[in-house]
Amino acid sequence: MRHTIALFSLLLLAACAKEDSSDLAPDVPIYQDYKVLFDKPENRTRAFATFRRTSSLGTRLQLTGGSSIRFNGQPYEVYTELDNYFYRWTENGLVDVSFEYTKAAQALFLNSIARADTHDIAVPNGVVLSRVNGGQVFWTGRDLEAGEVVEAWLRQSGTNGGRVSVNTTGAGSVVFAADDVEDLSPGTADLYFSRTRTLPLQQADGSAGGRRVVEVEARGTVMVQ
Repeated sequence: MRHTIALFSLLLLAACAKEDSSDLAPDVPIYQDYKVLFDKPENRTRAFATFRRTSSLGTRLQLTGGSSIRFNGQPYEVYTELDNYFYRWTENGLVDVSFEYTKAAQALFLNSIARADTHDIAVPNGVVLSRVNGGQVFWTGRDLEAGEVVEAWLRQSGTNGGRVSVNTTGAGSVVFAADDVEDLSPGTADLYFSRTRTLPLQQADGSAGGRRVVEVEARGTVMVQ
């Protein structure tokens, strides 16, 4: 048991580890990780960025010593170390986002994520789910392409139903089992869809690489019987 706790502690420390970018030699390449969530239900755009030493497996970096990140020419609004993305920014409306990463005040890398980069998704009308049998929901939008993921979840007056996901190329629907729906009451509920795809960078720092994660979220009303 002590070994399990010790291993968990080491993994937690590794996950939370960070270092200042100014401590790195200038020739160390930096991995860039960008994400934009186009939140259609709230009509807002949320953007995220984080940076790692050398590769996707490297230690996360706090940008110091002349390094910075800007979103559409603006500084970040929130810095947090609670999950993968340190730097966060929000804008009302669904807007394209340009990321401007300055490395040690010497190099500038420009990458962007546009609304047109999403493969849109919507909740169709007339969906009925059974508390006894669950149900299958076909989304409005193209079928999944390789590497894409769709998640779906239910909410009703503060009660959460099940959360399901699908990543099979060519899929066009999600399936809720009975136990995903059984805690909801008969009547209407909100169904959320989140569709995510990952794209390569437009400008990388040497061999470090990186990614652009594009997510679009939709909400609609379904009937629970």
